Amino acid sequence: MAATFYWETYRDTPGWKDISTGTIVFAGSATDLTVPITVGEWNTGTHIGTGDPGTDSCGTTHSRNMKWISSTQVDIGAGTTTLNTTNVADTQMTLRVRFTYDTGVSTSGARFYSFDGTTTTAEAIGVDAYAVERVSGMSTWVEINNDTGNTGGDNVGERLSLADQGSATDHTFYIGVSAKPESVGAKTQFDFGVALTYS
Repeated sequence: MAATFYWETYRDTPGWKDISTGTIVFAGSATDLTVPITVGEWNTGTHIGTGDPGTDSCGTTHSRNMKWISSTQVDIGAGTTTLNTTNVADTQMTLRVRFTYDTGVSTSGARFYSFDGTTTTAEAIGVDAYAVERVSGMSTWVEINNDTGNTGGDNVGERLSLADQGSATDHTFYIGVSAKPESVGAKTQFDFGVALTYS
């Protein structure tokens, strides 16, 4: 039996495209991944780069961007709106993470977290980040990283809990992420992870 995770962003033609060979890049521009985010401000663009950041490999349409405005608000490109499933479609979320298994299984204890790229329980370096899952009742961002506050990593209270899913061979999680730098310079120790139990 093979358990597999797929990481995807909505881009190019557009459609959900695999990003396993790329890097998610948060930028200060919706069209140029080389534009840095001003310290203390949130991402204006989300891109797929070939490195940190490398060259843009989004394709004909850039990846969707979600910008944190407040604990219950988001900007998906048209100004501030309330964070809910009416205003934010699944194709406007930052990521789609799929978990597949050869036979039908249920998932529990699933969570999404940021970390330093080496130790899953250590926060990403120099970054603040929030995340949200698109599920019924979606209304509030969850802080998943605050390097100054020593928050982040796969730790209780420092990650985004994902909804349990019933028996299926393919489980899909739609996740929105917004990030801002705490200081000047590229933030290369900023990775994401997903973990879950299946039975």
